[in-house]
Amino acid sequence: MKFLDYIEQGFKRVLVVDTEFRFDSTKTTPEKVLCFVYQDVFTGEVFRYWEHDLFSSQKHFNYDECLLISFNATAEYGSYLKQLHGKPKQMWDCFVENKRLYFPFREKGKFGMLDTCEAYGIKDIMSKEEKEQNIDLIINNTSYNLAQQKRILDYCQADVETTVKLFIAQAQDIEQKNRLNKIEDFERELWQIMFRGYSQGCVAQVQKFGLSVDNGLLNDFDTYWPDVKDRIIKRRNEKLQVFNEDLSFSNEKFKSLVKRCGLQFKWPLLKSGFFTTNDKVVKKYEQLTNHPLLIEYRQLKKLLNTTKLSNYDLGYDGRVRTPFNMFGTLTGRCTPSSSKYPLSASKWARNFIKPGWGMVMYYIDYTAQEPAIMAYLSGDKNLIENYQTGDVYIKTAQQIGIIKDMYATKHSHEKERDVIKVLFLANTYGQGVQAIADQLGTSVFKAKEYLGKFKKLYSTYDRWIQGLIDGSALTGNLTTGFGWQRWIKGNTRWKDGKRVSIKNQLKNFPIQATGGDVLRQALIDLLSDNFEVNALVHDAIIISVPTPESKERLEKAKEIMMHASMKVVGGPIRVDHEEISGNWKQKAKHQDIFDEIFREIKEHKKILNLYKNEPPARELGVGVLGPY
Repeated sequence: MKFLDYIEQGFKRVLVVDTEFRFDSTKTTPEKVLCFVYQDVFTGEVFRYWEHDLFSSQKHFNYDECLLISFNATAEYGSYLKQLHGKPKQMWDCFVENKRLYFPFREKGKFGMLDTCEAYGIKDIMSKEEKEQNIDLIINNTSYNLAQQKRILDYCQADVETTVKLFIAQAQDIEQKNRLNKIEDFERELWQIMFRGYSQGCVAQVQKFGLSVDNGLLNDFDTYWPDVKDRIIKRRNEKLQVFNEDLSFSNEKFKSLVKRCGLQFKWPLLKSGFFTTNDKVVKKYEQLTNHPLLIEYRQLKKLLNTTKLSNYDLGYDGRVRTPFNMFGTLTGRCTPSSSKYPLSASKWARNFIKPGWGMVMYYIDYTAQEPAIMAYLSGDKNLIENYQTGDVYIKTAQQIGIIKDMYATKHSHEKERDVIKVLFLANTYGQGVQAIADQLGTSVFKAKEYLGKFKKLYSTYDRWIQGLIDGSALTGNLTTGFGWQRWIKGNTRWKDGKRVSIKNQLKNFPIQATGGDVLRQALIDLLSDNFEVNALVHDAIIISVPTPESKERLEKAKEIMMHASMKVVGGPIRVDHEEISGNWKQKAKHQDIFDEIFREIKEHKKILNLYKNEPPARELGVGVLGPY
């Protein structure tokens, strides 16, 4: 039996589905669905519906009996939600499976339908130019005559027919690459594919909900930020002296700043001879020296990066929306696709997030998720016990002798706890002793001592992860329990004209990728319990609940998320939460930036109002407005 035979026998119908629609103003959710076309993969039957006939399409198939095939299931699912067609769960997303199979081997952005068809050798498909012409017809019109309706339906059908070919080629490719030859193999593979497909559909629901924000603050920021930015630069530059009179950045003056910090002989140089301004380098020396000028410089740089935040795309309901890439990274972690989003930019921008009327929002995140995943997947008893019985970082520090106090907490021994966090991250990302020493601001000798004790304490995990990496050279891939894969060609790659090992780079994949699976399962389970999920953030989810039942629903959400982790890793990962009842307050270093910006905006508005209400400046004399 072949994989395709197994699929055909497992469902009443296997349908490739495509819709054409116009996006709303945020370009995330369908504003209007124009048509719906589907084709039975194995019988060849084609069904076409224009706008006024869409609801009748429900008569022809039952979601629960069918496997739905699409290219980018999130977009199609958004159309189902718009048309109230239900919430199908048995979905295969050719786009996602293409990324799973070829993520490291394709150029960035080469995962669209035309590129994918070209890679599979599928010919006689619509050209890019034809596709763009049809898209223009759809988005630039509000009504369509019969000829235009037929053209759009033909375009939609052409995409369906192409996706049929793509699905068949992809199913055969998966069978070969993953060496599927038993019913059990087919069953596991198809379940994992449908899990990913349905999670893509769930993203459409998150995008539909959107993220409520403080529209007044956003409007003030959009309006006044350009002027306020100049005020802040001028004021801060009095200390830093790294900007010219026209407010352009000067590398020569930055060189003087480095000298004032006493770091001119250590600072890395660019090929041009200029001092590098790379943030990783600045952050490294800031942490090592704690020099106030470097702290000030990094704060200002973060502040200036906020220009990307202006002009958020607000929907009709005043909510911010962005497409989420559920499989946006090599490890399959979810990422927002736009920088103009409060959760994409600097953390201070989260202050814009504010629940809607009568609602409370909760930011619920997994506590020490990566150590927990490391523990459960490896079966390391020491690591499992330390995670389940307390603060895993404090427990580890006590056991390797960094903390002597048995009653230590994260508040009483923050610095020692941070040392262990660095060691966990170093092990997860395969960092060497020098990198650890740099992060800790200590000697290589001391870093080596810490790392040795850490590896001895968690030797079971160390052997497990090393075994996975060594085995990947033979199998050609690393795979999570839920089937997300990283394909590799050996444990080396070309860099700067020579072969370098990627073993250390591979260490983070099983942990991070499994974290992605945990988040997907949590999302699915929360939506199944009718939660309003507003956003996804790495290892966290933001939900909104009605104020009267907020505490009860919060506990239910936390329970669901903990059980979701058990489904994926076999053990509970604890969750914590932050309540957002007004504007979401951030940690001091991020809150200070937000407060500074809006203090300046407030002052600037006062100046503008003064100018509007007083006689012209020429009658009062020069300098009425004063300096910035």
